[in-house]
Amino acid sequence: MIGICLEKAPSKGYLLAYFRDTLVFEPYTIENGRLVFSDWEVYQELAPKECHLFDENTEYRMILREARGDRVEVILTRQEEETMDPNLLYEEEVLVKNEYSEKEGFPERLKVINRYTYTENDTLVLKNYRIACCISSK
Repeated sequence: MIGICLEKAPSKGYLLAYFRDTLVFEPYTIENGRLVFSDWEVYQELAPKECHLFDENTEYRMILREARGDRVEVILTRQEEETMDPNLLYEEEVLVKNEYSEKEGFPERLKVINRYTYTENDTLVLKNYRIACCISSK
């Protein structure tokens, strides 16, 4: 897919990509410098508006900002969170829609690790978040 820097992403995990008119959520691997997932042929020439490649420990995120004509890339890791104030981290688990979670190789839940910070005015604000896959009980 156009616009994704695969060298920064986990070598295997889950792809969550938003295109103009569809969402793709698939397990993926990176093989020989190429992103491989079941619908790859359909989406290989398209640029996602937002893309998350993640496993349990790392998330690579790319957001295409069309109005500005640029893109934002972020890499978030569990290791960074280990050095953060635990009172400013909030972890939640969200259910994956049945149409995905019932498929082989898909998780039933995803973790969202919210990273908060205080502003100069002592207001608590969400600074960022990381998506991580949960170990499936299937």
